[in-house]
Amino acid sequence: MNGRAPGRPPVLSRARIITIARRIADDEGLEALTVRRVAQALGTGQASLYRHIQDRDELLRLLADDVAANLPHLPAHPDPRDQIIGQWLDAYDYLSQHRWAARIIAEGEHVADTAAPFTDGALIALGALAETTPNAGADLRRIYRVLWHLLLGHVLNVHPLGHTHPEAETTTSTPRDDYAWALPRVLDALLKTP
Repeated sequence: MNGRAPGRPPVLSRARIITIARRIADDEGLEALTVRRVAQALGTGQASLYRHIQDRDELLRLLADDVAANLPHLPAHPDPRDQIIGQWLDAYDYLSQHRWAARIIAEGEHVADTAAPFTDGALIALGALAETTPNAGADLRRIYRVLWHLLLGHVLNVHPLGHTHPEAETTTSTPRDDYAWALPRVLDALLKTP
């Protein structure tokens, strides 16, 4: 027995609200994400949502936390360079499914502490790679930020070559291919790896 009358909607919770909000953002875009729209999708009134969240700003913060908590962890691989490239390619794939999240991250208004496992793993792998590179004058936090900017730029800019161009129509590479091409080159340049 689930404790609710037949035909009544499931009990609201923050987790359920976040799940529906993420679905709306994925399907309709961040502009469509309002407390009213979430309430409508849940089959309830806005007042019911305000028992769980204060406003749209808190909803965005909760979504940012949710996305950050699900960023990919460092893949198991003996080579730190391959670990880094694998983690950031996985992050590209993940954020490409939630492009709105890249916008929230880029705007910097909602900082999510739940991204710590992703950050810590990336910094550990960068440190391990820097130790194996004789010429690396590594400021690992700066390198991490450059990799974030590269990732966000590629996720947010979905146009071929970054703009409309006649030659772009003959390009057979995908945006992910372009990111996969750029990532190791930027990493190697920053760490001065061969």
